[in-house]
Amino acid sequence: MPLPKLSPLQSRLAASLAASLTLLLLYFAFSSSHFAYAAEVGSIDPEDHNHERLLERPLLDFDLKELDVEESGYQPDFIGVDRGIIGRASTTDESITLINNQRQRNNIPLGTTVTYVFSNASVWGNLSAPASPVLVGRNLAEDEAEMQHGNENPDEDQKAVAPQELKSRDILYRTVYITVTTCTQPAPVDPQAVSLPPPQLQVFVSPSSANRKPGPGNTPQMMIDLVGGYGFMEVNASADVFIGVYGKNDTAYKDVWNAEIAVSIDAPFHTINNDTNLILVDTDSTSAYLVANNPVEFDGDVSDSESLAKVAVPYVIFASKSNASSIMGMENSYCGLTNKADIVPFGARPGTAADSVKSWLRKRKDEPVPEQRISLTTLTKGTQYDAILAVAASPNATVGGGGKVFRRAELQTLNDSNCAVVTNLTLCDAVNYAVPSNPKFNITQLGAFYENYTTTYFKFFQRALAQVPCNTTSSAQYSLVANCTSCTQAYKEWFCAVSIPRCTDFGATGLHLQPRNILQPFPNGTSLQSLDQAVFNSGIQSFGMNSSRNLDIDRVLEPGPYKEILPCDDLCYNVVRNCPSKLSFNCPRPGYKGFSTSYRERFLSNAKGVDQATTSPVTCNYPGTIPRSNGHRWTLSYRTLTVSFLVGIGMMCI
Repeated sequence: MPLPKLSPLQSRLAASLAASLTLLLLYFAFSSSHFAYAAEVGSIDPEDHNHERLLERPLLDFDLKELDVEESGYQPDFIGVDRGIIGRASTTDESITLINNQRQRNNIPLGTTVTYVFSNASVWGNLSAPASPVLVGRNLAEDEAEMQHGNENPDEDQKAVAPQELKSRDILYRTVYITVTTCTQPAPVDPQAVSLPPPQLQVFVSPSSANRKPGPGNTPQMMIDLVGGYGFMEVNASADVFIGVYGKNDTAYKDVWNAEIAVSIDAPFHTINNDTNLILVDTDSTSAYLVANNPVEFDGDVSDSESLAKVAVPYVIFASKSNASSIMGMENSYCGLTNKADIVPFGARPGTAADSVKSWLRKRKDEPVPEQRISLTTLTKGTQYDAILAVAASPNATVGGGGKVFRRAELQTLNDSNCAVVTNLTLCDAVNYAVPSNPKFNITQLGAFYENYTTTYFKFFQRALAQVPCNTTSSAQYSLVANCTSCTQAYKEWFCAVSIPRCTDFGATGLHLQPRNILQPFPNGTSLQSLDQAVFNSGIQSFGMNSSRNLDIDRVLEPGPYKEILPCDDLCYNVVRNCPSKLSFNCPRPGYKGFSTSYRERFLSNAKGVDQATTSPVTCNYPGTIPRSNGHRWTLSYRTLTVSFLVGIGMMCI
C-alpha cells in the first residue's frame, strides 16, 4: 500500500513534531544524573562480595581460599553473617558502627581522625518508610525529587533489592548517602589575631576492606572538604563502607570539633539548598518582617484562620550579625546554627528568648495556599544580619531527619526609631511594612491607631459606592469589564497605601523617597534644623515635606522627620479603571504638579532616573509581600523553561 502523500503544510508540521520529540527525548535522557556535594559520585568495588557468594552456591558450600586472612590473629568469618555485626574486642581506635538514618555525634580533636563503618547488612537492609508528607513546597518539589533520586515508591525499591532477587535482577550496588555537619568547632587561641574560622573537617571514604581506617595518607579512598560545615558524598556500595572524619591540626586554634554524621540508603539525612527561600518585606530599628518564599501545600483543611492555627509552621529561622564569628564556617549546618546563632527558634537551646522569633501562617483571599510569615525582634539598630531559613531537624531516626538549611539572606535594620513594622491589620491586611511611629507607642497601640483610622474613613467610600447599582443586568452596569467588587479591591489597595505610609530612615537616599514632617522634632527631641539646616530650609515652604500625607499621624503619633516610600502609581490608575466615573476619581500624571511628591512609577528604566545608589528592591510601595503583575505570582521551574525552549527549537526545525 503506497504511503499517503503529504501536503507541504503537513510535511512541515510532521518535521516540526519529529524534531521536538527528538529533543525532548535527548533532554530527559541526560537529565537524570545523580549529584554529589563537593565531590563526584564514586563507586565502591569491595573485595569481598559476601551477598553475591551466598547466591552462587548452597549456604555451607564454601571454599577456604575465599576466607580473608589479612592479619595474623584470629579473624572470625561466618558464612551468611555480616562481619560488621560480629562482636570484637573493644579497642581505643575501633570504628564506630553507623545505622541507617541514625545520627552519630562525636568530638574530633585537632589532628585526629574518627572512623566509622556502615556495615554490609545496613547497605542491603530494607528501605525506611518516608516521613509523613505534612507539607510539600511547590517550587522545591523538583529539588526534593532530584535529591530522592527517584525513590518515589519505596515499596518497589524494597522489593527490587530483596535478597532472593538480587541475582536474577543483577543488582550489584546500592546508593549510599553520607552527610557530615559541624556542630561546634575549635576556638582561636588569640581571638584578636585570628579573623578566619578554623579549617573545615575532611571526610574520607574507603572503597576497599584493605583500608578500614580511611584518613590522610591512606589508600584507596575518596575525600571531600566540608563547605560551611556541611559535607555530602554519594557512593555506590555493595559491602561495608568505611568512613573517616578528620580535623586538621592548626596551632592557632584550641578545643575540638563536634560533628554529626549520618548514613542513609534512602536519601541524604542532612540537606542544604542554594536558594534563600526568603523574602525580606521590611525592617525597622529593632525587628524584621520576612515571608518564606515558597507557598506550601498542607494535608488537611487550611481554608480559615481556625484551621491554620492548628497546623505547625513548616520552617524555622536563625539569625546572626553578619560580622559574627560564632557561625562562620557553620552556616550550612543545622546543628551548628542551633548551637551558635545569635537568634534561634524558641526551645532550640536552653535560654532562648520566647519573643525573639514569631512565626505564623496567613492565607490571603487571592492566594490559593497559605504562606509562612516570620517576625524577628530584639535586633540591634543600624546593623546588618544574616537570616537563614531551615526545615527543622527531627529527633527521630527518619528519612531526611537531619534538617534542611537554605542559603543565608541579608537584612539591614534602620538607624532611626520612628519607623516600626506593623502586620496583621484587618482591613489593610496587605500592610506588612514599617510605618511612621513613635517609641512611646508599643506595637499593639500602633496597630490599633492605623486600624481605627482606616476602618473609619473606608466607610465613606462604601457609602458612596452603595449609590451605584451593582447588582443589576449587564446592560445596566457601569462597565462590562469591571464591577463593584473589583472597584472595592482597587480602592482598598490604594487607600491603604496612602493612609498608612511606608516609612524609612530620614537619612536614606533614593529618588523614590519623599521627606515628610521635617518641621517636627525627632522623638528623642533632636531637631532636623540642628542637623541639616539646608534641608530644613528647603522644606519650610513645601507642604509635601513639612507634613505627613495623613495629618493624624503628625497630630497623634508625632513621629518627627522620616522619609516615605511613595505608593506605586498604578494603584491610583487601577481605581480609575475599575470604579464608576460618577465617583470622579482622578490621578496625577508623571511630569505634572503633585505627582513627584505623591507617587512613584512602579517600573522605571535607568534613563528615567532611577537612583543608582539605592540597593533596595523596593522603589515604590505596593500591597502584599512582593510586586505582583495583575494580581498573580509567576514562577516557572527550570524543567518547564527547558522543555519550552526545546519545543520552540523543534518548531523552527522545519
